[in-house]
Amino acid sequence: MNQQLINKDAILNGHNNRWLTITSPENAQAMTQDLALLCQHNQQQKRWILCVDSDDLDIQPLAEKIDCSKLLRVNGQHQPLAFEKIATTLLRGNCSTVIIWDQTFSESQLQMLQSCAKHGNTECIIVNSAKSVLH
Repeated sequence: MNQQLINKDAILNGHNNRWLTITSPENAQAMTQDLALLCQHNQQQKRWILCVDSDDLDIQPLAEKIDCSKLLRVNGQHQPLAFEKIATTLLRGNCSTVIIWDQTFSESQLQMLQSCAKHGNTECIIVNSAKSVLH
């Protein structure tokens, strides 16, 4: 398994980080497998799994491995979803897991996401996938 993805004791800004994981997978298939295992475990809580700004290619392999009745997908219509909406979603705790694809956050925003995730008992995963661009 991808240790970077499943390591719940990762360090972010010098703080023990149990709620926020940032990953830049080199192997998309291994990352999907790790996300699927994590989501299968978190779905036992009977709460939503939210995928933010994912492409079809990102979400389809994941959707094939988990119960899709509790899987939500939100896209920002060609713009990243507003940070405040993501933070509020984490804070409310309706989701067991929020997976955010290819968005950049400042250090203070990452600290805020971690705090909101902890308060809402929601695991937040930021996936920075290196997608190739065709010209």
